[in-house]
Amino acid sequence: MKLGNSQDLTQAKKMKPLKIGEAASLLSTSTRTLRFYEEQGILAPVKTAKGVRLYTNDDIQIIRVVQRLAALGVALRDIAELATIRSCSQTGHQASHKVFDLLEALQRSTEWKKKECELVLEEIAKTTRLVKQCFGCENPPTYLGCAQCPVASNVGDSRLLQLIWDKDRRVS
Repeated sequence: MKLGNSQDLTQAKKMKPLKIGEAASLLSTSTRTLRFYEEQGILAPVKTAKGVRLYTNDDIQIIRVVQRLAALGVALRDIAELATIRSCSQTGHQASHKVFDLLEALQRSTEWKKKECELVLEEIAKTTRLVKQCFGCENPPTYLGCAQCPVASNVGDSRLLQLIWDKDRRVS
């Protein structure tokens, strides 16, 4: 369930707790991953008297945050540290400074990744424009087959196109 408006949020809060398999399915992950998050101190689902893990909407939202951070390449040890700093600190002052430092490092890292993504997106767009010129081409896709090709003369303009183009006859 995606949460987009206040009605969705109200509905999600009314959602009954999910068993581990249901939560894993909803989150497109495995039950082992959810157990691992629990082992790392990232999650603390409620357990029934029989030991059945129950995941509340808050647990689901926390897992989604973890998934987003992990998808950005944030190390699980850093995510676990964020999740456990407060319980491992002696004072709020100590905890807040540790959290602040980790968040600043996370922000710097994410901003760098954003810039890298923007560069890659520009490269993809440039290469896509060049490759579109090959639509309808009947020649073999080789250096010799494309001797007069306008794209071949522009291979040097795109590092991504250089990756794609004939490895033995790249234009410098």
